[in-house]
Amino acid sequence: MDPRRIASTAAVVGGVGWLVKIVLIWLNGGENTDAGLVGIMHFVGLAGVFLALAAAGYTLVEKAPVWLRAVVAVATPLLVLMVWALLDQAIKAMYTTEGWLRDELSILVAAVIALVMGAWGFTRHRPRDQADPPPPVRGRRAAR
Repeated sequence: MDPRRIASTAAVVGGVGWLVKIVLIWLNGGENTDAGLVGIMHFVGLAGVFLALAAAGYTLVEKAPVWLRAVVAVATPLLVLMVWALLDQAIKAMYTTEGWLRDELSILVAAVIALVMGAWGFTRHRPRDQADPPPPVRGRRAAR
């Protein structure tokens, strides 16, 4: 399977998982328990985004050896998640009020970003020079 399709599918699954988590928190009166189904949806969202970033990182160095592609595939999600941790703290610092908005705004932003990037990955087409080459000609025409 194409790593771009894996990345797009995983990003959509992760984004939907986090949106379901937010809906479950809202239905719980705004209390984030991180237990039960809320915790499962958080893990599904995190695993989906991590897999999407790993697959996207694998495609960053297409002409490199497999070992280097694996290193980049592991390093990309770690780098992005560390940057996101800093942005998450900044978002939470902007909203000093207590309540659901302070805790869930960063998850909502991350879910929307994951969904948009996943949808964008499904709509992108490969350039013609990267398209699959035509099959070799066999038979009498190949002998000419």
